[in-house]
Amino acid sequence: MEIVEYNNELLKIEFITSKIVRFHFSKDRIWKKNYSFCVNLEKFKEVDCEHREDNRAHYFLTSDLDIRIYKNPSKIQIYDRKGNLIISDYRDLGYVKKGNGIYSYKEMGREKAFLGFGERLGALNKKGKRIINWNTDEPNHEFERDPLYQSHPFFLAYSDLSYGLFYDSTAFSYFDMGFESKNYYYFFNQDDELDYYFIFGPSPKEVIENYTYLTGRCYMPPLWSLGLHQSRWSYDSEDKVYKIAELFRKKNIPCDALYLDIDYMEGYRVFTVNRKRFPNFEKMIGDLKKLGFKVVIIVDPGIKIDKKYKIYIEGLKEGLFCKKKTGEIFVGYVWPGKTVFPDFFKEKVRKWWGEKHKWFIDNGIYGFWNDMNEPSNFSKFDYYMMKLLFHVLHFKEPPDPFKAKNFEERIKQIKEKTLHQDVIHGDDEIFIHNKAHNVYGLMMTKSTFEGFREIKKEVRPFILSRAGFSGIQKYSAVWCGDNKSTWENLYSSIVTLQNLSISGVPFVGEDVGGFWRDCEKELFIRWIQLGVFYPFFRIHTAKNTRDQEPWSFGEEIEKIAKEYINLRYQLIPYIYSLFYEAKEKGIPLIRSFILEFQDEEVLSHEDEFMFGPFILVAPVYLRDKRERDMYLPKGFWFDFYTGKRYRGGSIIKVLAPLNRIPLFLREGSIIPMWDVQNYVGEKKQENLYLKIAPGEGRFLYYEDDGISWNYENGEFNLIEFYTFMKDGNQYLGIKFLKKGYESPIKKIIVKTFKNDFNFELKEGEFLIT
Repeated sequence: MEIVEYNNELLKIEFITSKIVRFHFSKDRIWKKNYSFCVNLEKFKEVDCEHREDNRAHYFLTSDLDIRIYKNPSKIQIYDRKGNLIISDYRDLGYVKKGNGIYSYKEMGREKAFLGFGERLGALNKKGKRIINWNTDEPNHEFERDPLYQSHPFFLAYSDLSYGLFYDSTAFSYFDMGFESKNYYYFFNQDDELDYYFIFGPSPKEVIENYTYLTGRCYMPPLWSLGLHQSRWSYDSEDKVYKIAELFRKKNIPCDALYLDIDYMEGYRVFTVNRKRFPNFEKMIGDLKKLGFKVVIIVDPGIKIDKKYKIYIEGLKEGLFCKKKTGEIFVGYVWPGKTVFPDFFKEKVRKWWGEKHKWFIDNGIYGFWNDMNEPSNFSKFDYYMMKLLFHVLHFKEPPDPFKAKNFEERIKQIKEKTLHQDVIHGDDEIFIHNKAHNVYGLMMTKSTFEGFREIKKEVRPFILSRAGFSGIQKYSAVWCGDNKSTWENLYSSIVTLQNLSISGVPFVGEDVGGFWRDCEKELFIRWIQLGVFYPFFRIHTAKNTRDQEPWSFGEEIEKIAKEYINLRYQLIPYIYSLFYEAKEKGIPLIRSFILEFQDEEVLSHEDEFMFGPFILVAPVYLRDKRERDMYLPKGFWFDFYTGKRYRGGSIIKVLAPLNRIPLFLREGSIIPMWDVQNYVGEKKQENLYLKIAPGEGRFLYYEDDGISWNYENGEFNLIEFYTFMKDGNQYLGIKFLKKGYESPIKKIIVKTFKNDFNFELKEGEFLIT
C-alpha cells in the first residue's frame, strides 16, 4: 500500500492483483471507513509494483498497468503496458467534495458502452443515462423506471480495452454516465468516503472474472434448484398445495419446488405457521418430499409488534431491533401492520435470525425466500390502502406511488419510502441508515445462509433474495421482483438479466408469466420458452390474478409448456456445468454478445443472448409474431431443432411459430443432456447425451452428488469433452481432468444432426461421423 497527497487529501493505493487497484481517498485527511460488506481484503496478498516519483507525478507499474498520479493539478491516469490510455480523471475533478457529497469525474474516452450496474430496466447500454443506487420496493416496472430492488455500484466499460469500476460505497449514490455532458461521466455518493476499485480486462470476460475475484463468487447450487419452481401469492391452504403437486405428477410435467407465500404464516408473523390453513404442515412437507417436491417458504424481515408473539418478545428483550438515534425502536408498517426490523448489522442478531430457521429445516424445508428486504416500509396510509386494494377490492396490481417529474424529485420520493433516516445500525461500528440501507438485504440473506449452513451442515441451502448489493451471489439466487404480465416486461427481462449477470450475479431470473395482472396465453408460452433459459426458472403471480400453472391456459399451451419444461430438465447437466464455471471464474450463464464476440459490432443486438458458450437464444417478445429478425455472429450456426446450417455475420429472418423459440448452436457445440424426469433425483441418469454440432469445440463437464458440500473436499469429477476434425471426419475426445466422485454415467450417447453413436465413459478419441 502507498499513500500520496491528492488535492489536499490523502490517497491510499492498494494493488489487489496486477489488474485490480484500490483508490481510497481520505475525507478531511482522515479515513473512517475501515470496512467493506462485500470485499474481504484480508484474503488478498498485495502484489508487487514498481513505484517512482518525480516533481510531476507518482508512477506505479505492475505487469499489466502503468498508473500515473499527477500532482499539480491532481489527476489519475491509467495506461496498459503498451502505452494505451485506458481511463483518466476529467481535468482535476477525480475527487470533489461538495456539501455532504463526493463526486468523481472521469473522461469519456474510447468506451463504446457502459454495462452492468446490477438490476436495471431500460436499454442494455447505459451510456447517456443516470442511474440511482438505492434499493427500492418498486412494483411498477416500466421500461425506464429506476431504481429497483438491488444496488450494484459497478459497471463494465466496454471497448477494445475493457475495464470495470466498482465503487465500494453503500450510501445513497448515483451515476451520471454522460447524461450531463458527452465529455465526462461521474459518480456521486452521499455521506461516504470515495473508495473505488479499478478493474482491468482487457476483455469483458476478464473484467467480470477479476471483479468477482474481488467481491466473491457463487457456490454450487443444489441440483434440484435448477428445475422448475412453481409459486403464487398464495397457495394458502394444504388442499391447494396438494392439488397443485398432484396435478404436476398426474400430467408428468416436471417440477422440483413449490412455494409458500405470506399466507402460510399466522397473521404474517415470521417463523410461524397458520394452523387453520395448514393444520398438518409437517406431514404435508413429508408427503410432498415423497412426491419429489422441495418446499420453499417466504421469510420477510418485518416482525409484528405483538406482546404475545415469541419472536417479538425475544427481540425486544435482547435489543435486536433497529433503533433511532434517540434510542427509541423504529416502528414501520409492512404486511403484519405495525412492524419492527432486526438489526442485521449486529453479529448476535444474525446468529439469532439464522437459528430461527431450525424448526423449519428440521421439518424438511430446503429453501428460503427473503422478500421485502430492501427493506420495504409502507407509510400508515400505504399500508391500509394495500390491505383495501388486495384483500377487499381484489385489485390485480398496486397503485403507482411515484409521479416524479424530474431526477431530483424521483430521488426525494424513493428516499421517503424507506426506514427513517434517523435509524442507526450496528454495535462496534455504527452505521446511519443512509449507509446501511443498500446492504440490509445482503446482511439478511447472509444471516439466512450462515444459519442454514450451521443447522444442516451436510446440505447446500437454496436461498432466494429480492434485495441485494454487490456480493449477493455468495449467498443466494435473486429474482427481479414484482414485474407485470406485459410484453414490455417480457422484453425488459432479457436486458435486465444481462446487466445483472454482467454484475457478477449468475443465478438470476424473473417471474415467468409476470406477477401483476392477468397473463394471456400467448404471452405465457413465450415467457415459458424464455424462462427455460433463465438460470432461476420460476412461475409466479400475484393475489387476485388468474391461475398461472402450465395447464391453466388450455391444452395447446399446456402441451407446448410441457415440451419446453422437459427441455429445461434435459439441459440440467449443461446448466450445472456452467455454474461450475461461475463458481470458479464468475462468468455468468446468461451472456451478452460482447462476452463471446468482442471483435464484432454486437451491442445493438440486446434482444438476443448466449446461454453459456454454445446456445444462442432469440426470444419472441411481440404479440402475434410468428417470425423474427435476428443476428447471427460470425462463424457457422446450426438450427437447434433441424440442424440447418447458417453462415453468421448478418441478420437473418427465422420462423417462430407459437411452439418454437428460435435457438441456434454455435459450430463445435457440445451440449450434455439428460433423460427427462419429473424431478431431479427421480431416477439415476445413467445415459449422458452429447448434442454435438459440426466443428471443433470443448466443454468442461462437471458432476458431483448435487446436494452436499462434499465437493469442497474434492468429491467431484471434471471431464473434458472435445471435438476435432481429422481427414474430413469429426472425432469426439474424452479426457478426465479430475476424478473424485463415483459417476452414475454408464453410457455416452452422441447425437449429431445426422446420427447417434454410443460409447462407454472412458478416455479416448472416437469417430462420430
